[in-house]
Amino acid sequence: MELRHIRYFLALATALNFSRAAEKLHIAQPSLSRQIRELEEKVGAQLFYRTKRQVQLTNAGKVFQQKAILLLEQLEQACISARLSSTGKEGELQIGFNGVIQDLIPTLKQYRDRYPQVAIILNQMDSTMQLNALNTKEIDLAIITIPVTSDKIKVVPLPEMKFMAALPRDHSLATKRTLSMGDLVNETFIVIPKSTGPLYYEMFMDLFQHTNFTAQITVQAHDLQTLMALVEAGMGITLTPTPRKPISGVILREVEGIDLVIKPSLAWRQDNRSEVLEQFLKFFKELQ
Repeated sequence: MELRHIRYFLALATALNFSRAAEKLHIAQPSLSRQIRELEEKVGAQLFYRTKRQVQLTNAGKVFQQKAILLLEQLEQACISARLSSTGKEGELQIGFNGVIQDLIPTLKQYRDRYPQVAIILNQMDSTMQLNALNTKEIDLAIITIPVTSDKIKVVPLPEMKFMAALPRDHSLATKRTLSMGDLVNETFIVIPKSTGPLYYEMFMDLFQHTNFTAQITVQAHDLQTLMALVEAGMGITLTPTPRKPISGVILREVEGIDLVIKPSLAWRQDNRSEVLEQFLKFFKELQ
């Protein structure tokens, strides 16, 4: 069965007259009759009642007509989707992230507004897992915080994120403009465990190597969003890479003597030929 059989059938089902249908299709009437017979043979059912005076759909023909109309609509939609996909305006974008995505959310929203047919799928994983996922083609784009040595991965730096103290809005230290490490001696800290964020955890612990106290860590969270929610709830404080956008219910304060920063980057495979990825990268560059 070929597509022309479907088109010929629908033309005849609409006109219910071989001459008018053949004229509309710009083919000879005998050719149309032959194509309809071929279709009925392939379907295995009679689709039309034929007499010298009239043509009518059989019950099988009525059912086939409904399905044929749906089939052509789906085919047209497939063609539209293919055209949009070829320009990066439809498809999906798989993005990996490790907790430093807050600053990219406005960009993703603007991108979504411009390209609503592109599905954005966010996958939370640490930086090492993201690089593995890039190499196995599970994701298209990664937001990582570790150096990349592979020449197969393209990297574009994002704005640095300085470590600052995150406190509940009603915390007693929130009234101070700048804190010292000594101010934090009696505080309970919330951190991301080493198994989830090794770079973050090691940088956090390094801050206390040259002080006279050990951080009291009683709560751990596996992502920055949960960590900040726990800070907001008053369960402790943390030292965190600072997002550019304010966090509701959380006060950020500089800590004297802390000059550590996290340097996030966008990363993707050099050989990724996805039109959607290419369009996103162009869009991202426009906003910088």
